[in-house]
Amino acid sequence: MRSIQDGLKRGLKGDTGVNWARPESIHLTLKFLGEIDPERVGGIAAELEGAGMSRPGFTVSAGGVGGFPNLKTPRVIWVGIEQSPELKGLHSDIDERLGNIGFEREERGFTPHLTLCRIKSMADSRALGRLASDIKAEKMLDFKADSFILFESRLGPKGAAHTAVRTFPLRGGTENAYQATEKP
Repeated sequence: MRSIQDGLKRGLKGDTGVNWARPESIHLTLKFLGEIDPERVGGIAAELEGAGMSRPGFTVSAGGVGGFPNLKTPRVIWVGIEQSPELKGLHSDIDERLGNIGFEREERGFTPHLTLCRIKSMADSRALGRLASDIKAEKMLDFKADSFILFESRLGPKGAAHTAVRTFPLRGGTENAYQATEKP
């Protein structure tokens, strides 16, 4: 991921309108909960634990660069995650379980991705969109998903800071969040 970010940064003439994701904070969001009452964490954790114990670990593959809403004028540049049946099933299970305790279910389709940057200026948006369109990032990273994490996020001047609240092993998994191997 860092090499793609570095390539995009080199292609920009100044990036004052770009918030780059810190490599150590890049993650795959299965469900965004928004601001929650701390008293609800126990119920959320119980549902997430059930989702984890009902599904085996699996391999996740990342590759390809895209943008939201598109690469012509992106507000976000990302690396895509292959939509495997296992990942889709875990996402659906979490969405369903948390829907049962009052969280809104997802209306839009699940687009698994790793955010590289968020873009504030239109000039940077067009420039980064062109640069990202030229990247031929096919399958570049595989990792074994044997657990997932409930994070607390707090926005600060340097972007979001993520703190792990609890790790949920997938059936047969361990407490390790993932084991990544970047492809050359």
